[in-house]
Amino acid sequence: MRAILLLAFLIFARPALGGEFDYGAYETAQLDKVAAGLEIDPRVNYWFDAAHPKYHTIATFTGNKRVVAAGVKTYIGKWVGTMGHPSAYAEMFQSEIEVTQGSGTYWLPIQQQLVAPFDQEVPAGAEVHLYVLLMGTYNHVPVFAVSEFNVVGG
Repeated sequence: MRAILLLAFLIFARPALGGEFDYGAYETAQLDKVAAGLEIDPRVNYWFDAAHPKYHTIATFTGNKRVVAAGVKTYIGKWVGTMGHPSAYAEMFQSEIEVTQGSGTYWLPIQQQLVAPFDQEVPAGAEVHLYVLLMGTYNHVPVFAVSEFNVVGG
């Protein structure tokens, strides 16, 4: 049990020192291609990915941010419970950022401890490296949670 909790902590924890983040654990991918590769039963509204796949992608921040949509918030809570993570993890996601990539637009839950740095470092229209965890899908839309970011060229 301790090993599972440690693993869960490592998945979500932002290191105190920037050099400790394991960027190599994130596979570079386009969000639309990841979404297209998911084979989800169309009758299912919730799908949880127990593998915790991690992706690195570059997207453009639209400048829009909002409180996590109610349905997504419920989904995150169910994901946390289903994966056996501490219930406090669900509270890590209070905000979503809107990004575009290619012709797609995505709302991504972002860890609360990243919100202030993101606001300070990423202006609207900026390209940003995003390190995301695929939680699964809610109503057939992938839920990618932001674990880290870096401004392109920054």
